[in-house]
Amino acid sequence: MGQMGETVYKDLIARGRSVKTARQWRSWTERLENVAGEKNRYERGDITEYLVYLRNRGISQNSINTMLRPLKLLCQIQNWPGGFPKLAMPKVRESDVNRPILSCGEIERMISRGKRLLDGRQLAFLALSTSYGLRREEMSRMRRCDLLGDKLRVDTAKGGPATVHLIPYEIRQYLEEFRRTDLRYMSRMFRSMCWKVGLRKRDGFGWHSIRRRLATELVGRGLSTLDVLRFMRWSATWMKGELSMLRIYVRREQADIDEQVFKVHPFLRFWR
Repeated sequence: MGQMGETVYKDLIARGRSVKTARQWRSWTERLENVAGEKNRYERGDITEYLVYLRNRGISQNSINTMLRPLKLLCQIQNWPGGFPKLAMPKVRESDVNRPILSCGEIERMISRGKRLLDGRQLAFLALSTSYGLRREEMSRMRRCDLLGDKLRVDTAKGGPATVHLIPYEIRQYLEEFRRTDLRYMSRMFRSMCWKVGLRKRDGFGWHSIRRRLATELVGRGLSTLDVLRFMRWSATWMKGELSMLRIYVRREQADIDEQVFKVHPFLRFWR
């Protein structure tokens, strides 16, 4: 256990933050220690080397921004001369952001051909992704014990509370082959699956391309925005204004939301 990581952990606990958050920030700080060593002050070269380390592992920019937070806290604790090193990260215009999304036909093809061409483990992950729009990070964290009979426990990738979903009968048999994997293998698995089913994988496409299509279809099928947000496990911090107040006042069980979603779900019928 690194000294700097423990320093960040204790500081967060003293501030009243949750143990889960403190452990996560300690883990991220220990990554920097593994890359650049333990120091009383980190310079721009150390942070740059750490960023290269993260990017080589396929971690998204949003996740990298989150993982830099404990380092900025460490900067305050250790009082680095000059503060946290400035990094040239120019703003990206909205028109330049590539948010690839798979079509309904492509997802149907993945499922229908996948039943014949994919192995049991790949089918389990495809069933999870197309049913719940799970993020890559959420699937890599999942363990066999999170499949609780007819329920599924998901630790959200955005720091919110764990969500317990119902498991629709259409995919239960496919989840029997589920075995945990790490984050890096998730991307390789997606590429392998696309190749097996004859789907041309374009630049930027991945598990999130399924998530975007599922969210789009659910909104278009008449579900309330609040139900879609809860089913897709978006953090409460993303809900602003009146929508945030609705989240506080409108209380519905997750099982009720799941049942409502399953009635209009665009992809479950392909798993029958």
